[in-house]
Amino acid sequence: MTDTDKLNKILDRCKDVASVAADKATVMADSASASVSAGIKEMREESAASSRTDDGNCSRDGDARAAAKAGECVLSGELAVSGAAEDAPEITVRHSAGEVVKGCVHKRIDGFKSGLQNKKLLMTAGTMALVWLALTILPAIGFNPAPVQSLSFLTFARGGLSGGVPGFIGGLIGKGLIAYFVTLLVVGGISGESIMSNVRSIAGQFSGGKWDLAAISPLLVGGGAALFVYNFLAGTSTIMNCMVGIVAFLIAARALANKAGCVRQVFAAVFAKNGRADSGLVTKVMAGWAGGFALGVILSVFGGYTCYIAGFVLLVVGAVLMVTVQKQAGGVPA
Repeated sequence: MTDTDKLNKILDRCKDVASVAADKATVMADSASASVSAGIKEMREESAASSRTDDGNCSRDGDARAAAKAGECVLSGELAVSGAAEDAPEITVRHSAGEVVKGCVHKRIDGFKSGLQNKKLLMTAGTMALVWLALTILPAIGFNPAPVQSLSFLTFARGGLSGGVPGFIGGLIGKGLIAYFVTLLVVGGISGESIMSNVRSIAGQFSGGKWDLAAISPLLVGGGAALFVYNFLAGTSTIMNCMVGIVAFLIAARALANKAGCVRQVFAAVFAKNGRADSGLVTKVMAGWAGGFALGVILSVFGGYTCYIAGFVLLVVGAVLMVTVQKQAGGVPA
């Protein structure tokens, strides 16, 4: 058996383990969905044997993709998924939130296996791993000058070194997010101009609109969820660990501008009713999601688990306001 065969065998086992974990996540995600809105209903998968992904996910192994798209299917981050056309008022939802999460896990594993054939991606991931290793060892042996600290900040080298077991797991995922962003830069999937355009798309969601309960509640829900995720990825929300929040904000802004991403599909599934989700509502939740990461970076000056507390408050307030709007309007807020 060659080294490649052994590696593929290990990855297949990892995929099986991830599938079991995703099945458990399905139950948790669906329960959470029901608590947000009494009108939220689970949608079953319509075509499990389809030769392509119905929702526009990354193509299966063996499908040809341009190099600029390769990073999107290999490392943690937003999938290249399209929820609806830009002018579509509603999003068709064919899967429950748990099924979307499960699909994303499988795509991560399959995409990683495909990425092993891309030398540029392998070199990028290998270089990042060596940098993280060096930046972890150097401070441990007493060598921690300003340049090392600056590089540790920029690369999120201390991710996973605080916050106990949850912080360790979150830090590993956060490092994958950093590696994904670096990969996008290397393969040309993102540029300074596109970053500024994405940030302006967020600003557009927070300016010039009608500010009422229906508009504010999804922003609070998305922001609260982002604060929870940010604190999980950072371990403890300190300035030294806030780079993962900055990168998460930029990736969320990209997903908002492109109206795409695994997270967008999860939110669409959570707020779907009768197989349809309001596109405007999902966009507002995604705007709150991006804004929540930016807020998390600011709250990092207080340190500790501040973002967990703030996220909980925003989620509760947002959920209460959303339910209030539903009762007043008799449906999902737009």
